[in-house]
Amino acid sequence: MIIFGSRTNAIRQGNPTYHCDYCGTESSVFIQYFLRYFHIFWIPMFPYRIYGTSCCTHCRQALYRREMTSELKSVMSSEKPRPPIKYFSGLLLLAVGAILIAVAIQTEIKQTKTYLATPQLGDVYGVKQENGAYTLYLLATQQHDSLGFRLNDYEVSTPSQLSKLRNHHSTDYGKELYYYSKDELQQWLHEKIIVNIKRE
Repeated sequence: MIIFGSRTNAIRQGNPTYHCDYCGTESSVFIQYFLRYFHIFWIPMFPYRIYGTSCCTHCRQALYRREMTSELKSVMSSEKPRPPIKYFSGLLLLAVGAILIAVAIQTEIKQTKTYLATPQLGDVYGVKQENGAYTLYLLATQQHDSLGFRLNDYEVSTPSQLSKLRNHHSTDYGKELYYYSKDELQQWLHEKIIVNIKRE
């Protein structure tokens, strides 16, 4: 369950500086600023409104903007604070997460190209099958320009599930060898049939 909504926090309170028209006390009115923001799981995502109220320290009269004098309205507009950066925490976390994911993807792509160019016995290829499922190819032998693979006995429906095969079926490979040339494998990589290559 995702918990989301909006909340309001006080972000700044000015000094009592202004005249109160209600009780007549000098230098008794200050402006308090509030910020409304959207949150997910109580993590602030972004602010969407800043507003202020005036309050008299003597008579305690509080006014919203529409009830203020033109002087207070002008002051409130000119001194309206910017939202503190912490109220963008959720967006910043999402941005950092997106950057980390992009870096990880690029690193895996580069690693896969390197491993394909310099194969080693024991490399495990994540491969898309003709039926649309995914499985693992274990590099078992090299003969000149051809590589011999043993195929995993299990398949998964998405590339992200290949890690489950690596973790839970790391020894479940058939004995039959299937040979492919390096040119064929390069074509597979170009056509995104090879998803990734892992090396221990």
